[in-house]
Amino acid sequence: MKSKWTLFAGIILLVAGIGLRNLTEMNRAAVSLVVLGVLFKTYYLVRMTRSGEYKPGYEMYFLFAGLGMFLSGRYLKSQNPSDIPGLLIFTGILLKTAFIVIFIVRLRAARKRK
Repeated sequence: MKSKWTLFAGIILLVAGIGLRNLTEMNRAAVSLVVLGVLFKTYYLVRMTRSGEYKPGYEMYFLFAGLGMFLSGRYLKSQNPSDIPGLLIFTGILLKTAFIVIFIVRLRAARKRK
């Protein structure tokens, strides 16, 4: 648990930022919390990779594709109010979720081998 504090802090900051954006007009603070949450989660991922506990594989394609689709959908939502941005956002979230599931499975398998 001690080594995962950055991951959990990142998740909490992301949820707080999304909640703040949806419930209030504090957009700048919400975006700051989301960015900080992403940075914490990125730091956790890099630290796990450097320590050798996690060896990145094909699931990184899911992460990058999901992030790209999600961010593209968010941008297009403000430019073009149609169904395409929502579809991009939903698909991006699905790909990011697939990354998380594969990441957890690979970490558990690596720990069982030790």
